[in-house]
Amino acid sequence: MLTFTNGKEKFRKSKTADTLSIAMTGDCCPHNDAVESIKNGSSNEILKNIQPFLNSADISIIQWETPLTNAETPIIKSGPNLKCPPECVDFIKAGGFDIALLANNHIGDFGTPPVLETIEILNNNGIKTVGAGANLAEATKPLIFEKKGFKIAIINVAEHEFGTAGKNTPGCAPQEPVENIMTIKKVASEADITIVIIHGGNEKNPIPSPRMMRNCRAYAEAGASAVVNIHTHCPQGIELWNEVPIIYCPGNFFFPSSWEDFDESRFWWTGYVPKLQFDKIGAFSIEIEPFIFTPDPWVITTFTGDKKEQFCSYLSSISSILSSAEEISRYFDAWCAMMGPSCVKSIADCASLWPIDIEDPDAVKKLLPLRNRFSCGAHNELTKNFLRIVEEFRLPEAEKLIPEIKKLQKADFQ
Repeated sequence: MLTFTNGKEKFRKSKTADTLSIAMTGDCCPHNDAVESIKNGSSNEILKNIQPFLNSADISIIQWETPLTNAETPIIKSGPNLKCPPECVDFIKAGGFDIALLANNHIGDFGTPPVLETIEILNNNGIKTVGAGANLAEATKPLIFEKKGFKIAIINVAEHEFGTAGKNTPGCAPQEPVENIMTIKKVASEADITIVIIHGGNEKNPIPSPRMMRNCRAYAEAGASAVVNIHTHCPQGIELWNEVPIIYCPGNFFFPSSWEDFDESRFWWTGYVPKLQFDKIGAFSIEIEPFIFTPDPWVITTFTGDKKEQFCSYLSSISSILSSAEEISRYFDAWCAMMGPSCVKSIADCASLWPIDIEDPDAVKKLLPLRNRFSCGAHNELTKNFLRIVEEFRLPEAEKLIPEIKKLQKADFQ
């Protein structure tokens, strides 16, 4: 079991003299008045506490969950349309990030031109990108580069929601496990380090689902050196699978939100940055830096002393659950019992709208939550499992673990 004593865990001794460290963040989407702070030149102040940890890595990666654009062309979708003005690239530059991950459910929120605009802005500022492109072939192309004598490959994909690339249209790379595994096997045979980074899972669920774990483990078995998932907006655990670290989610990095009032006991505001250490054989250690981001003024503050110890204890606790398939199933059943009723109601509400005027954008938008229930892997898995629980008359049993999930959703150590 991984324990993260003082934020560190060594899997084994390094077997080669050459080593390389890679740090990566969770979701980043400057929003609301945080945008004004960045435009006013406050990026360095926001990042100053976590900057030493980022600087200690040979390569730093940021999950950038928004297009950089001033376009006023929101697409029709379910959920919010997010964007940041182009000036917010200063935040990524201030952090010294080498790579921006663009496979996510918001990169296409304002149409296809802003996807290309975002890539161009980042590239013009010396930041590599992966996970989005001018078409499906470009979007799914791994990022391959060299650093300190290592050949590194990064594969970045997202669950099917909105903004996915098409054969001839810009967007993000979709998660297709069979195709992803074929890509991993090919790339891993040529690279020293292959990192697979996914954007998916059940938002605010502290425990990954059985499907998510199967996919991540399959990627590890296919040849990935490390597998990371991002998207849940809360920290999830870490496991070592066939000597490959799987980070199920580091939580948000910097995501000021208009729909989440600041509350330090909510994990929306607290996450961790993992830093993996590699040799020519694979990953041999991990270090995590936990933090909270707070308003007035916006700043990311790293945990020290008792707070860091308590966060690491929490991470160790949720990581320990990952070793039991039975426990994972129990927690997911409880999550489905908790969230399933609203899913079924959403489906019923959408279905009752049919037939609609298919040329009326407002009517089409009202139907799209139904589309998302079917096409997004996380929503689909939740809905199917909830209906199975109901079918088998297991709902009262599944509901018994809901209080434990709610307990795990609270950052009580703050």
